[in-house]
Parts: sequence; structure tokens; C-alpha cells
Amino acid sequence: MTSAMMSAEFTLDEPVAETRDLLGDFFAAFLDESAFGEFRKIERLFAALQEQGTTRSGYPLIRPADCGQMTRSLEEIFQQSQPRFRAADPRLTDRFETLIANFHEFCRNIYPTEAVGALILHCRVLLFMNRPEQVVALASPLALRPYAVIDNIGHCHDLVRLFGQAHLMLGTLAQVPISFIAFGAWLSSLPKGPSVLSIGPAMAPFVSRQQSAQGFRAALIAFASIRYLRAAREHRGVLPNLLQRLRLGMLRLMLAAGYFLLKTAPAKRAPFSLKMNPAGGVLVTRAMGGIGDLLMMIPGLEAISAATGRPVDFALPRKFFAVLKDNPHVRLIDIDGPPIDVSQYRRFANLSICPAGCYESSKRPNVKRGRVELFARAIGVSRERLIAQGWHINQYIGPELQARAKQFLEQAGLGERRLIGLQPYSRDSYKDHPEIEAITTALARDYDVLVFHHTDKGLPSGAGIASTAGLPLDLSLALVQQIEAMVCVDSAFLHAAAAHDIPVVALFGPTDARTFTRHHNRVEILWKQQEMGCVPCWRNEDLPCRITGLLAVSPCMAAIQIGEVRQAVSRALEPGRLS
Repeated sequence: MTSAMMSAEFTLDEPVAETRDLLGDFFAAFLDESAFGEFRKIERLFAALQEQGTTRSGYPLIRPADCGQMTRSLEEIFQQSQPRFRAADPRLTDRFETLIANFHEFCRNIYPTEAVGALILHCRVLLFMNRPEQVVALASPLALRPYAVIDNIGHCHDLVRLFGQAHLMLGTLAQVPISFIAFGAWLSSLPKGPSVLSIGPAMAPFVSRQQSAQGFRAALIAFASIRYLRAAREHRGVLPNLLQRLRLGMLRLMLAAGYFLLKTAPAKRAPFSLKMNPAGGVLVTRAMGGIGDLLMMIPGLEAISAATGRPVDFALPRKFFAVLKDNPHVRLIDIDGPPIDVSQYRRFANLSICPAGCYESSKRPNVKRGRVELFARAIGVSRERLIAQGWHINQYIGPELQARAKQFLEQAGLGERRLIGLQPYSRDSYKDHPEIEAITTALARDYDVLVFHHTDKGLPSGAGIASTAGLPLDLSLALVQQIEAMVCVDSAFLHAAAAHDIPVVALFGPTDARTFTRHHNRVEILWKQQEMGCVPCWRNEDLPCRITGLLAVSPCMAAIQIGEVRQAVSRALEPGRLS
């Protein structure tokens, strides 16, 4: 080849390369239009979710089902585009990771259960893309704290399995502070947990790679796990396949027998250890709030403390410490702090998978047990012991908080007239009264009104009306002690008033007023059970009213008249009336 030809070829290389890049960009754009159309649809859906406002009570309009739809749509993209995920195409994977990470963060603040579902999908995708280090980083905070996973046993199972698979890929499983035998036994002991027949094969890959614990039952499970994995290898031919199935069936039964022999009451089972400390105390965990629920746990916690002669260790998010502040019967632990070694305790009650919610959803509308009793039973307190202890909620308000509460009322200009409290809204809008603003205004004609709510948006204002919006939780709870009566829907401050024996006028509709106020000493219930035979229906935020077909307003609440509320408050303030 002559130098001229070489020079000509060299000069032609640049246009050819440029043309190749243009063609690549064209086909990338074409592929984006065809394969990524679903992506853009989900991005628009997520943008729409972020733009949704709040209910008039200040809570998000979006529901868990909306978040669940996002996760399902993201999973469909993963299933449809697995070759691109396997090839780690950055045009897809970067976009996917940004979207799912942002969605998880958004969802975590409003619906933690749905956020964990998104986290699990993210970890599955990362494992598929051979990125186990990222899975370990993402899954560790919850995988090492199974007691912090809210309302979903399946999520506990999935997170620890993904965590274990990532460590298997990294060759670091031996360094993980988890006994997978103990974890399987803990899962199978939980109400509605996996069966002993299914848990053995699920834990086998991890059990077979760990040093087996001492004891016949653990040794049996370890032996059967190793043999199960060997038997699960592919065999060719009719007779080998038949023998394989028989062998796998026998080993499944052997695994089931081992886990069945380990199975004990959940309160006596640690997630990651085969033994608990008989000389230890009692641990109760609750990964979410629900101020009213936390208050209704107090009688059971105090009964356990009295029985053991020591405070109960209660792990919950730090932002809810104020609910049990200064209670001598509990020692508060930050559930988001270092992982708790449950095996150091003699008893463990996990209230993150809410026993009250599980019971009510399964028994609706025939709910007979109140939440004070349900929470007490879940932590090992019998009804007889609870009755002996007493159902009363005790809340401790120190002198400093009392002084701050009085100072707030003075600065708000309240106190010249009799002071009543009002909680206008529940988190669940179907429990709200549609005319609560008019009720507030009517009461303010005769009394000073302190509105207990996190926002004052949309509520009446003016002389004689103040709000706790923006106040810290401990001060809001301390202010309950300063009022003479409380008007409230079925929500947190109904129970806060009971803690201080404040007379309560309770507005009830879809939920059972008798069940939810059983621990109140001084309560008058406004409830349309006689006029409306469907009360209580125990519907929820996602079930429409059977009468109107509407999700929000409940006609049984709307039927409570303003005049009835005013008269009930007047009666509540009469000396000795609600005692």
C-alpha cells in the first residue's frame, strides 16, 4: 500500500467513526423509544405520586397500594429486560437504580412496609447483576435487625436470604453473626410464619456453609441441609430422577423434623441464636410509632415489669421516646441503633409485626378484644394478670414539662375560660367528622380550645383557639394534663386523655367504641350504633362505606350533630359526671 493510500485511508477513518457513532446514537434512541417507554411511564407515575397532596388532616393522599403498584411496575421492567441487566447496560441500569433508590427513600417516610418491598427488589436486581457488595450495604440495616421489619414476616425472610446470598457470593458467610438454623426456627415459630416443611430447603444453602451449633437438633438440621443440597443436583434419566425425588422428599421431612423439634413459643425464641438467657430480662421491640398504640402498650409493659422485678427493655424509634419518657417501668432503646443481641434476654416480644392489626383484620367486623389486651397478650401477659395489674394507662410528666406546658398556655392567651382539648383528625380520614371545623368554632364560643394536631392548616383560628402544631411531642402530651375535657375522634389523644383521667367525649363511627375505650375511666361515647345497624363495620382507608360507596366520609360520623357534641362537653365538665 502506498503512502498516499495509507494517508487517504487514515483521513477516511474519522468520518467513518463519526458515522458509526451517529448510527449508534440513532439505534440507542430507537431502542430507548421502544424498550424504555415503560420506564418513562413509571417515572411519570412516580412524579405524580410525589406531587400528591395531603388529606385535610395533613396526612398523605397516596395509599400503600399506590406504592405497591410502583414496585410491581419496576419488577416488570426487570423481568422484561434481564439481558440488559445482565450486560449492565448503563442506559438502563443507572436509570433503574436512580429511580428505585429515590422511590425507596420517598416511600420510607410514609409507608415503611412498601419501602422494604422496593428495597428487596433492588437487592434482587443487584445480585442478578453480580453486585453483592451493594446488597450487603443495602440489606444490612434490616437483615441484622429482623425485629425492625414492619408488619411483614415475608420481608424478614427475603431480606435475610438476600443478605446470605450476597455473603455466599463474596465468600464471607462464615463472618456473618447469624445462626441460620436459629433464624429458620424463629420464623417458623411466628404466627402466620412459614411452615417447617418450607423453611428447611430455604435455609439449607446457608446452614450448610456455617459451623453447626451443638446439640442433636441443630446437628440434624445441618446434616440434612448438606445432604439436601447434594441431592438437589441435576440427574439425567428416569430412574435417577425418581430416586432424586424420593431422596429430596425424605430430606425435607428430616429438615422439618429438626425445625419442629426446635420450635418454641415466639417469646422464647431469638432470631439469630439457638439459646436465650434464662437470667436475662424482657425485650419488647416496636419499629414504628402509633402514639395511641404505644400508650396502650403501657399496662402490659408495667405488668411484665412488676412480674420480673426489673424494667422492660423497650426498643422503638427515638422520635417516639417522649411517649414513655420518665416511665420507671421501661428502659428505652433506639431500635435504629446497634443490632440488639436478643439471646441476652429470657423473653422477646416483637410488636413490629402488629398483633392488634393482625387480629382486627382477621376478625373484622367481629372484633371483641381491645388493643390494651392484645398488646399485653403479645408480650406474655395473661388477661388475669392484666386485670390484677389494671388496664389504666400511666403516663409520667415531670415538673419541667408541666412548667413548659403552663407557659405555653399563658403565651397562647388561654385560661380565662374553661380549657378543653380537641383532636380533630385521625390519620385515617374515614374516622373523621366532616364538620369538625364547625364543631371547633361552636365549642370556642363557650370554652378556650386547644387543638391537638401536627398542623393548623384549614382549622379555625382566633381568640380562644390555639394549636399544638410545631410543638415537640413531649410538650403536646404534657398539655393534655392541663385541660379539663377532651373532644376527639378515634385517635392518639383519646388514649392520652385516659392516661390523666381527663373526661373524654369520643366521636366514633366505623370502629368499635366499647372495645377501644375499655381502659377509659371517664368517657362519654357519641356513636350512632342504634340508628345505623351497620355500625361498627370496621372498614379501613381502602374499603369504601357500604352505604355511600365512598372512601373518605363515613355517614355514621356525619350523623353526630354539633349540638350533641356541645351538650356532651357540658356534661363532661359537670363535677363527678364522668367519674
